[in-house]
Amino acid sequence: MMKKSGIYLVQPAQLQLKIIYNQRDAQRAGDPKTILKVNKENIKFGQSNDFVEIFGNDVKFLEVISIQDVKKLTKFKKHLKNIFKQYCLNSLKDGRKMDWMKEISLEKAKKIILEEHKKFDENI
Repeated sequence: MMKKSGIYLVQPAQLQLKIIYNQRDAQRAGDPKTILKVNKENIKFGQSNDFVEIFGNDVKFLEVISIQDVKKLTKFKKHLKNIFKQYCLNSLKDGRKMDWMKEISLEKAKKIILEEHKKFDENI
């Protein structure tokens, strides 16, 4: 079976703030005091080379766009980071922009991703 890759959105279901990781990030985690905590007020956009990756049962996981070309996927994710910059939370560790966002709905983020992908595809 071929892996499906592309852009996803994740939204936690709970109101209390907590650390939410995919498995790979959990293994690289450092000091828990410097790790961002999120709740249902936040959403995350990201790229995955295999949508089987699980964030746990406590999240809405939405596959937004399927992109099989890994180079194109990575380039589009970087483009989205610029588009979503105003919503992105800063890392507690080093202040860099994260993929976790606030003050944007899942529906609005999905709409923006779809619109940007259409423009992005036209420019390639």
